[in-house]
Amino acid sequence: MLNIETKFITLSGYKHRYVEAGTGDALFLAHGFSSSLEIFEKVIPAFAQRYRVLALDLLGFGKSDKPVEVRYSLSFYAKLMLEFLQKTNACSGKNLYAIGHSMGGKYLLALSVLYPNTLTKLVVSNTDGFLYVPSFVRAASLWGVRHLVRRLVSSPAFVRQTMRSVYHDPSLITDEHFRRNVEMVKSRENFEAMMALNRDYRHLDLRRTGIRNRLKELRLPILILWGENDRFIPAKYAEIAKRELPSSTVHMIPNCGHVPMVEKPREFVEIVCKFLSD
Repeated sequence: MLNIETKFITLSGYKHRYVEAGTGDALFLAHGFSSSLEIFEKVIPAFAQRYRVLALDLLGFGKSDKPVEVRYSLSFYAKLMLEFLQKTNACSGKNLYAIGHSMGGKYLLALSVLYPNTLTKLVVSNTDGFLYVPSFVRAASLWGVRHLVRRLVSSPAFVRQTMRSVYHDPSLITDEHFRRNVEMVKSRENFEAMMALNRDYRHLDLRRTGIRNRLKELRLPILILWGENDRFIPAKYAEIAKRELPSSTVHMIPNCGHVPMVEKPREFVEIVCKFLSD
C-alpha cells in the first residue's frame, strides 16, 4: 500500500509543509499562485509508483509559513527550492525531475537559470511566466485599496467565476472544492501573503528580473504541457514559451483547462512519464 507522508521542514528560517511518497529518482512538484500541494493530489499516487515524489507548499501558500515582511523574488524562491532539494537529498540520485504548474513553472525556470545542472528534465504546465503584467497591479497592495480588493476576491461570486475560468469541465467544481476555495480566500493570513507577493511582483517577473533573457542558456529538456481550453492563461502562451526555451517540446491536452493534473490526471501522468523516460 502506498504511503504518502506529510512532513515539515525549515528552509531559510521558515516552516514549510511537504509530502513525500514512493522511491527512485526524485520528482519535485511545485504548485501555482493561490494554490497548494493539494493541486497534485490526483497524480501523486501514480507518480509515486515510479518516482520518489516530493510536493512542497511554497512559502506564502498552503500550510507553509506566510511572512509578509520578506522580499518575495524569483531568486529567493529559487534559493528556497534548491535548499529543499538539498535537505531532502533529492539531488543525490542519478536524476532529478520537476513539474511546475502555473506560477510554479516560472519559479522552476528561474531555478534552472540561476542554478544550472540542478534538474535533469523539467515540465512546465500552463505557466504564467510569459504573461505581461502591467505595473498598475501593484496598486492592489496599497493600504487604501487592499480592503476593497479583499472584499472582491473573497466574495463567493468572484470565487465561482474564477474557478469557471480555470476549469474547462464545470462538473469538477464540486461543492467541497468550492467551499475550500472560499475558505482559503477569506483567510486574512492567506490574503496578506498574496498581497505581499503582489507588492513584489516586479521581482517575480521573468522579464523585469532579466531572467527571461537568460532562458536561451537552458540546455535541459523541457516539456511545455498545456490545457488546450485554458481560459485563465490561453494556450497561445505555450507557443511563446516554446520559442524562448531551447530543447523544449509542446504537448496540448484537448478538452482541458488550466489545471490538467486535476481535469485530466491519467493523461497528465502518461504524458509526463513518457517524457521523463525517453
